[in-house]
Amino acid sequence: MTPNRWNREQLTLAYYLYCQLPFGRLHSRNPEIIELAQLIGRTPSAVAMKLVNFASLDPAITSTGRKGLSAASNLDREVWAEF
Repeated sequence: MTPNRWNREQLTLAYYLYCQLPFGRLHSRNPEIIELAQLIGRTPSAVAMKLVNFASLDPAITSTGRKGLSAASNLDREVWAEF
């Protein structure tokens, strides 16, 4: 079975939300993450994980010793670089 890959539109919306939230609120119980998940047809856990993938690319996060997840995709990196 092929995994349901994220598309650019979903990633752009996730990136926008990432920019709105502090690192400590990137979890699946956050109402804003739940709302985005419903909007784009993802689970809150999947959205939260994607936001933490973005955190792994964010120098403002990594420069403080925090990491995020290490599974950022090439498309994640493209969206990060674009914005």
